[in-house]
Amino acid sequence: MKVTIEVDLSPAEAREIFGFPDFSDIHQQVTDEMLKTYKQDPTKGFEMFIKPAIESGVTGFSAYQKLFGDFMQTSSASSSK
Repeated sequence: MKVTIEVDLSPAEAREIFGFPDFSDIHQQVTDEMLKTYKQDPTKGFEMFIKPAIESGVTGFSAYQKLFGDFMQTSSASSSK
């Protein structure tokens, strides 16, 4: 037997049901501050907000590549035994 239940919820409704906090006001404040900083000085805005995001993305991708490479080496070594 297969039973399918479809629930149509907005993100706010789902957050309320599961008891997650609503950070929309904080998110809006941070976004407004980022835009204000970027409009005043685009270079400073880039240095403060965009550059760290790019760098952490590259770092995360490098870590993923290393993890996958290590997995492949371990798998290859195990299968050759």
